[in-house]
Amino acid sequence: MGLPKPLGPLAVAFADFELLRRSEAPLIEHEAATPVPPMRIFYPTSQQPKWWRDAADRRWLMSITYAFGYLQTFILPSTTARRIMLWVLAGIIYIFMWPGSALAASVSSPIVQLSEGSDQRLPIVIFSHGLWACRTTYTALCCDLASHGYIVVAPEHLDGSSNAVHYHDENGKRKWIHHAFSNVPFVNVPMEDRSNQLRQRIAEIQRVIDVLEDLDGGLITQNKNVITGKLSLDVSTLKGRLSLSNLTVAGHSFGGATAITACGRDARLRWCIGLDVWWEPVEKVDYERVAGKVPVLLLNTESFEWKKLTDARKLFLDCRRAAANTTEDPLVTEVATIKGTCHQDQSDIPLLFPILSKKIGISGTLDCMIAKNTNNWACLDFLQRNLMLTKGLASEGTKTFCYMQENHCLLCIQVRELTPRIQN
Repeated sequence: MGLPKPLGPLAVAFADFELLRRSEAPLIEHEAATPVPPMRIFYPTSQQPKWWRDAADRRWLMSITYAFGYLQTFILPSTTARRIMLWVLAGIIYIFMWPGSALAASVSSPIVQLSEGSDQRLPIVIFSHGLWACRTTYTALCCDLASHGYIVVAPEHLDGSSNAVHYHDENGKRKWIHHAFSNVPFVNVPMEDRSNQLRQRIAEIQRVIDVLEDLDGGLITQNKNVITGKLSLDVSTLKGRLSLSNLTVAGHSFGGATAITACGRDARLRWCIGLDVWWEPVEKVDYERVAGKVPVLLLNTESFEWKKLTDARKLFLDCRRAAANTTEDPLVTEVATIKGTCHQDQSDIPLLFPILSKKIGISGTLDCMIAKNTNNWACLDFLQRNLMLTKGLASEGTKTFCYMQENHCLLCIQVRELTPRIQN
């Protein structure tokens, strides 16, 4: 059990950032009051993590409350007895997972310094989590991207779709938001409610971009970050380091729907990666908005398929084809499916619980490490072919990865190898 080391040549660090929530008014009634979600920021560093250092802050499972939230995906907390049982199980899991699941990244280490005279700004990926997930659920992917020179921002959405999220109100008091429909079977939640959640998620992504612009410009002071202790982001870390013209949004499942839709709402987003996009909450007008706007990678697992979802994806691809006939610039739409995989193979869960994940059917027949590497190299391949690479990183040629199972090629990927030019 545990997360692997990042794939890239750079070490990775992370820190948390959060602003006070000034209003708790419903988003639908007061869009101007859209809160900034708490976020975890992964970035490249030159300091390798030590397994004994900051082990408590490097927990993958940040709190027993998150363990409780994950368990609700399997057992509805519909009675008092069930809730007590879930809290007991959550406590056991929380203790069992530490410190073996410590992140393969250091806490709040200095950001990597590139060679003198080179552009110090690094491209950004905003990653939106799926249902019943949180800011740490996709740590392996976030670290793999950061180890190749990307700054990855993982917000924890406040719309009630996460397994749990805490925030600080205007008085500085910490409060929790639990999953909004934890007592209701997934199939019984009205799609209108999911669409409302999606609208809030998109607004939160836009607020995250606003905050990144302020951090890059040095407009946010340290006392504005309500996170304290070692995990607190030093706001000076990102001053002048964010390449805001190289801004990608990505996401898994509901987060994939968030990424796709956000690209049609905010022109600051230049590229999009959708992992197993849950298409059904996306409204048709958003398909038309995103068509022709940005290069898109749709990376799917083999088992995440049903008629309504495939029909909705086909509608999106039809809109892309129609837009391709009306634009002079090439329209990049890449679609791939990784054989032998299930929906959760794009998250950290099978890496942490490989045997259990296979037994309960949330991980496919493909080895979980191969599935992770295939998925993450494909994302890197897309980014490095479509983004303008950071000038402070030197290309040292390419590697071709061909993942095989039973003599059949799952996916062939060509990825540039990057070497940092570190200041002496």
